[in-house]
Amino acid sequence: MIVLSSLISAGCSARRPAASSGPPFRLGAVYGRPVLFSPSVPEANSNDSGVSLQMSIPAARASAQSDCLAEDGPFRVEFAKQDPDSVQINLPSANRWIADIRGIVDPDGDAVASLYAVFGKLDQLEQNGCFRAKDSAVRRFILESLPMEPNETLFNYYGYRSSRNGLDLKPSMRLKVERAYLKSQTAEQSESSDNQEGVSFVYFSVESADDGKVQFRRAGDVRFNPASLKKKFQSIALESQLSALPPESQYRLVFYGLHVPTEQKLSASIIGGSNASKLDDFERELRLRPTEGCRHFAAKQNIACIDFTGWVTVTPQFTVELNGKPKLVDCGTPVREVVPKGSLSSLRIQRQFMDAYRDILFKSGDANVLALVLVGGDRLTWSNSAP
Repeated sequence: MIVLSSLISAGCSARRPAASSGPPFRLGAVYGRPVLFSPSVPEANSNDSGVSLQMSIPAARASAQSDCLAEDGPFRVEFAKQDPDSVQINLPSANRWIADIRGIVDPDGDAVASLYAVFGKLDQLEQNGCFRAKDSAVRRFILESLPMEPNETLFNYYGYRSSRNGLDLKPSMRLKVERAYLKSQTAEQSESSDNQEGVSFVYFSVESADDGKVQFRRAGDVRFNPASLKKKFQSIALESQLSALPPESQYRLVFYGLHVPTEQKLSASIIGGSNASKLDDFERELRLRPTEGCRHFAAKQNIACIDFTGWVTVTPQFTVELNGKPKLVDCGTPVREVVPKGSLSSLRIQRQFMDAYRDILFKSGDANVLALVLVGGDRLTWSNSAP
């Protein structure tokens, strides 16, 4: 696969970092390896102990039923008994969660599988009148509260892990679609730079429609390099189909990577549906049939979809702030790639937790923070005197 990536300056004015309020994120350790802990988890909570949290959902109780309970393995969600406007959430211990994330499954069961089981039950309960909250807030709170290794924190915001390649698309993101045109289509020559005739790229903004659903809008024309390719490849049907996808409550980009044989030339799909757990189920089905793509069976399950075929890459991008200046970065970019050498001693990072900014605390000089993968809205500042 041909991958072209870059950092691109955003064309909007800079904003001053918001003051951080409330408990911070903190960089700690589990099994001797760095882990980022959420502001919702008390520092006094032992890594061996489960986590008990409360989340406020005003007016959610109005239509509550006595059987509003979602439970599987170490996860449990129910209305708080002592607070009529709160939801009680139980999470696994940091030790168990991180071990399961690393593939060392607890004898009591796989906590990762339990998480998705609970999410499926939550969506059903919300349809039945339980836990009503804007923008799947309970699911968001759970995801953002789970500890993750610095290079895996995309999971907290977009559901993406290196072993689970679906990435939730959110408004304010941008997709860069790059396509390579080859002189020869033979499998043996396909990855050779000498075989490239040129490339095209086009951007799509991920936006929120008037009803809050997610939609895509092409930002500018398809550009060709060299420009002479435009005469030969004026019709880019695939990119046109992306703009034509209907607004949906949720959209997700699914990467195939090594799951698909090279000769299939299927690199990714975008799938959309009414809720996240529906996409969870559909994504699992995609994994079972990775060479087919989504278009052969999406309609039967009321899923909007598009497959990216040919020599094409789809790169999600989002905006972060670097010393007060906005910058579009490719999804998966770590801190080390956007700060200058020698800036660690003065580095400050702020990240959103449920839409409020919090500091990320780490020990002075702890280089583990440089592996932290950026998420949309992150704000980094450092001394301009750094070399």
